[in-house]
Amino acid sequence: MSSHAPDDSSKAESDRAAGREGQADAYGALGLIISGVLVWGGVGFLVAERLDNRLFVMLGLLLGMGAGLYLVWFRYGRQT
Repeated sequence: MSSHAPDDSSKAESDRAAGREGQADAYGALGLIISGVLVWGGVGFLVAERLDNRLFVMLGLLLGMGAGLYLVWFRYGRQT
């Protein structure tokens, strides 16, 4: 006889699915932050090369980080 009730296996599967969902959310948040830094850092680099002023690289990186964090907050932090 099995010591596991039928509900135990469905609960375990539900727990695994919730863990995978949380992991997917974490990778999604990381991807948003990295892509924001890369895109806006790249824009800042192009502007800096055009104007011959390295300040725009730093501004682009900071803008990208801020935009990425805002998108993470908007997508994952406002869930009710």
